Amino acid sequence: MGQVTISIAILVVTHCLLGKCEETTKHECCTGVPGIPGAHGLNGQHGPPGRDGKDGELGPKGDSGTPGQNGPQGPPGKTGPPGPPGLIGLPGFPGSPGTKKTFAFHVGLTSSSPSTDGPIKFPKVFYNAQTTYNTGSGKFTTPVDGLYFFTYQITVYNKNVHISLRHNGKIVQYMYHVFSSNTHQASGASILALKERDEVWLQVVGDNNGLYTDSDDDSTFSGFLIS
Repeated sequence: MGQVTISIAILVVTHCLLGKCEETTKHECCTGVPGIPGAHGLNGQHGPPGRDGKDGELGPKGDSGTPGQNGPQGPPGKTGPPGPPGLIGLPGFPGSPGTKKTFAFHVGLTSSSPSTDGPIKFPKVFYNAQTTYNTGSGKFTTPVDGLYFFTYQITVYNKNVHISLRHNGKIVQYMYHVFSSNTHQASGASILALKERDEVWLQVVGDNNGLYTDSDDDSTFSGFLIS
């Protein structure tokens, strides 16, 4: 402000010196040129903020909109905890009686060309835990009713072999093998439905008694209960 005032005073003096001043009264001068506008004043302070207006009353409830479309199916949820135990079921039907024991035998010859006057006797015992095969008579006696499997493996040497499988004296099956040279193997097998105390055995037919055994060869007879 000081610099502005000095500038104004210099202009007034210059004006009077140039003869632009008329004497009206003693020590008075005519009006000078307008001064330069002053600088803007500082901004005033902001007033306090006004109060918030009150919330208006709720308007009336609008009409319900139309249902939207179903969204996509979400992923399956986690498995829930196990439910309580269910009621005990009714007892099942009784099963068929099971076989209490396994009946089986496996026997062999101890000498070649056994006797031909009755059942072939197999004295060598590989298995006969239930003594169902009688080594003295050469017969298997059925311990219980059931279905049985029989098989025989015969080493043939020096003569033909012709034997029969018999059930209570009735011929069930024949096996005939013709000897040519060296030792041969012949066999047979059968499945029979038997009653308790039935008898089964092998017997030579005629004089075809080429059954053979030694330290390297066996002639055997076997059987067991299937069901």
